[in-house]
Amino acid sequence: MGILNRSILFRFLGNFFLLFGLLFVFAISIDVIIQWEKFVRVSAAAAGNVTGTTEGATTVGLFRAILGFHGPRVFQFYQYMMPLVALGAMGFTAASMHRNREFTAILAAGVSIRRAVFPMIVGMCGLCMLQIANQELMLPRLAQRLLLEHGDMIRGVVPTWGIGLVADSQGRLIHASSFDPATKTLSGLYIVERTKQGGVVRRIEARRATWSDDERAWILEQGRMGVPAGPSDAPRGERTPVFLDEPIRSFATDLDPETLSLRQHRLYAHMLSLADIAELARSSAVDPTALRRFAVSRFAALLVGLLVLAISIPFFALREPTPLLRQAVQCSAVSLPILLISMVIITLPLPSITPTLGVVIPVVLLIPVAAWRIAMMKT
Repeated sequence: MGILNRSILFRFLGNFFLLFGLLFVFAISIDVIIQWEKFVRVSAAAAGNVTGTTEGATTVGLFRAILGFHGPRVFQFYQYMMPLVALGAMGFTAASMHRNREFTAILAAGVSIRRAVFPMIVGMCGLCMLQIANQELMLPRLAQRLLLEHGDMIRGVVPTWGIGLVADSQGRLIHASSFDPATKTLSGLYIVERTKQGGVVRRIEARRATWSDDERAWILEQGRMGVPAGPSDAPRGERTPVFLDEPIRSFATDLDPETLSLRQHRLYAHMLSLADIAELARSSAVDPTALRRFAVSRFAALLVGLLVLAISIPFFALREPTPLLRQAVQCSAVSLPILLISMVIITLPLPSITPTLGVVIPVVLLIPVAAWRIAMMKT
């Protein structure tokens, strides 16, 4: 890579990480101001105050509370903001080169402007690679911590929730008074197996159940199983009670902890790796169509960001002197709506269109537009 390419690439990446850091600090500063009292209480609790007041809070404890809550969110912030921040970094880099007449010097040296902006496209490809690594390696490990709300900071644990009557792929109803995703534990488990007519075939109760990845089943603690004393297809008024008289050790189902978390939190799927999504798709407890959309959409979003960057470069990479403010307004008026509309189309299912086709529609439409914009650059 030549000196010119390295210079433009490093300036683009430097502007990106500088802008990204400023936006992230600005975002968490607003959150800290709004939730200041909760962060102070967390600091006081770390200092040994168990009364729930703010006495005993220290500056170091406050900094640790903010870092512990918002630190993992830098990876989530990168996931959502990378295309937009890259667009801003391109604008700052190209505008600076245009203002300092660097494009004129590049043309005088016999290098085309199209060749000069190529390092920024290469830098965007590198940021996309970093996005893939972030999605596959970091976010799945931090998914449980990213589910924490401000009210959960004092407890310092992942929030739990109750499981209503959820049916698995075999139609068995599962209920639990509490589900802890951190420990993959169900409390107050109650399971009912039914016939197609609604009659009870078997009932299982357990004080607690812990998920086993090796057995792909819930390991029951004090599990008891029972069947009706009479026929399960008897009329409702004539059914006999269920007697729990047989111990049971485990219960195999496709409702694993990831599936339960996915049903509770819609954003949870965006923090799963492709391997996790493929594992969930093998079971019928989650709509495989939605999972396929999640898997394809993350690559489509990266391509859309790259294409929007290519569409926006000609607004600043000019050979004639041009008011940069006007170019910035035009770039914003064109690129931001394209980026937002594309993300909406990628995220939301379209009627009468298959999920995979609906996700790639923005990519297919933007490819010729980006090629035309690059080809029409005056150079």
